[in-house]
Amino acid sequence: MSKIHILPPHIANQIAAGEVVERPASIVKELLENSIDAEAKRIRIELEDGGKHLIRVTDDGIGLEKEDIDLAVERHATSKIIDEADLYDIGSMGFRGEALSSIGAVSRLSITSRPYDNIEGWQVKVDFGRDKKTVAAGCPSGTKVEVQDLFLEIPARRSFLKRRQTELGHISQIVRTLSVSFPEILFELLSDGREIFRSRPGCQGPERLWPLIGDQLVPQMLPVEGRFQEIMVSGYVTPPEEARASSRSFYFFLNQRPINSRLLWKALNQAFRGFMMKNSYPVGALFLEVRPDQVDINVHPAKQEVRFRNPDAIYRIVYHSVQRALEGIKLIASPFEKTQERSKETGPSIDQRKLDILSDTFQVSEARSNYAKSSSSGKNQKPLLTAGTVHQALPDQNQYVQGSDGADLWRDFRVLGQLAKSYILAEGPHGLVLIDQHAAHEALIFKKLNRQIAQTDALDAQPLVFPEVLERNPEDIAKLPEICPILNRLGVVIEPFGHSQIAVRAVPDFIASYSKTSQLASELIDRIINFPEQDVKGLVHDLLASMACHSAIKANHHLELQEMDALLKELVSEKVTHCPHGRPVSQVLGFNEIERRFGRKR
Repeated sequence: MSKIHILPPHIANQIAAGEVVERPASIVKELLENSIDAEAKRIRIELEDGGKHLIRVTDDGIGLEKEDIDLAVERHATSKIIDEADLYDIGSMGFRGEALSSIGAVSRLSITSRPYDNIEGWQVKVDFGRDKKTVAAGCPSGTKVEVQDLFLEIPARRSFLKRRQTELGHISQIVRTLSVSFPEILFELLSDGREIFRSRPGCQGPERLWPLIGDQLVPQMLPVEGRFQEIMVSGYVTPPEEARASSRSFYFFLNQRPINSRLLWKALNQAFRGFMMKNSYPVGALFLEVRPDQVDINVHPAKQEVRFRNPDAIYRIVYHSVQRALEGIKLIASPFEKTQERSKETGPSIDQRKLDILSDTFQVSEARSNYAKSSSSGKNQKPLLTAGTVHQALPDQNQYVQGSDGADLWRDFRVLGQLAKSYILAEGPHGLVLIDQHAAHEALIFKKLNRQIAQTDALDAQPLVFPEVLERNPEDIAKLPEICPILNRLGVVIEPFGHSQIAVRAVPDFIASYSKTSQLASELIDRIINFPEQDVKGLVHDLLASMACHSAIKANHHLELQEMDALLKELVSEKVTHCPHGRPVSQVLGFNEIERRFGRKR
């Protein structure tokens, strides 16, 4: 008896559907692409139960004739490919002819359509790949597609669907992304009768990106433009100081198609190298225009990845265009990176006036100063670090170093001054000591945070007088119940604020007056979402390190002699040698080395 047999058509269709239909968002994506190809100017998406019970997409496109609507649900039926040559010159969003057939194999599918110049329309129905029926129907011009009871006859697939809010988040992200790609189209998204999203047709410039990044970042976007032969790139990126801990807020579009490309990510990251700290990512979008025959979009079932015929040219145009947009932006790099090497990577020198303006935004707040003294004894003790040029009396050294040995150690160090407003110079028993002021302060704050969370299992939260409102994508909003307990332990209290925003209600008390509490909260959310498999101990370490980094004094910030004295005393007291990111706090240039360089013998 033969072991090999031909699968029944409905089973074969269900297997094929697995490549196209992963969840309700997959269906919405395919239907929206069809509506866009049909030259629709208005597309309405209606959902019930996050798309699991009903997905209805209605457009005002060109519509389908009777013979077309009858073939539309058959496998490999398409109007966009005629012969083999067309595969290498694809200018439409959809082209494979698998979407409607695959959707009909795993749901109850109904398509109703009428061309503008026809008197009547037609409707075709398919129930899980069976019982196809085509009948005349009265309907407005355009097309309406209804998908009901997704995976109802495939319980194993249906069990993998998430709760309503999660599926809604995925769909909302797709609708928002396509509204940026096609700003001339009106997109409406409704869930269980409530409007979730409505695009703003006609938006130009950086305002075009508002559905993905929110209105708050739009005024800060830097324009990106470039052209090489027949390749054009345009778009917008945020300044480095607005970077996030997640890459999920940056988007690439190729010929208006949202894509994901390792090549483009590599070019973008290399362009930002030296402008941002490690594991930080910009926010924004890049739009590439390439001749269709220079790219292969048929390498991924969902058409999300592409292959370029000339990847070197694509890399160069993206890299150099982004770099030009970043000219004049303040560098954020390791303090131990050599100036000469840095200049080779980043090109022309940075305008000093812009550096001074930007450095003014990184002031040390009095709240953080008060926190820095928390581990020291004495009720009336003065702050260790102060904002601006406020002078404080030096605390008694014995408050920081207990015992005669510690006092003797402190007396062996003498602060000489500050180098490049970033390093403290001190004379020590073995030579010249250089202290990275940011790394040192960051290490001290991190140690105190660890001590506090070990004692109380949570950081003290300080309610904000005016809550900070953040733009977040619906996927992140759906995950708030999972991440809020971790954030609460870190002293950050957040809650949903509409469908695409969250409100930050409280932050750790020592950074309550920090000027960028919203940025810190956003980074913490990104880290928790992007590392769900990380153990809690490691995650808390990373989050505390991030909080310490945000609240510590920055490089290129002037310190008074008394502030430097206080910082050095606490370093000796706490025996801190490295910041939480592994960078050394200090370096010693020994007397022997100094005398050797001057030709002396000690």
